[in-house]
Amino acid sequence: MSRTVKKENLEELYAKFNRDIAKRSRFYRLLLAIDQLGNVLLFNGSQDETISSYIGRTGKAKWLCNILKKIQGNHCYRSRGE
Repeated sequence: MSRTVKKENLEELYAKFNRDIAKRSRFYRLLLAIDQLGNVLLFNGSQDETISSYIGRTGKAKWLCNILKKIQGNHCYRSRGE
């Protein structure tokens, strides 16, 4: 039974990857990967989280959020979980 659950989870994961590829361009995904790398290098954050998401979640480096607000209002709050 657990083998079936794992297969279903794997199929859901593949579907998620396919949706992501269809939704975002290769360039956008590259920028996202660089952003996540920056989160690891600069803040020792998770490799699966962007800098904006980390700052929005932890409240560190609020000065950066203030800069990003000029580009997109409430950017750090909106990007939590990305």
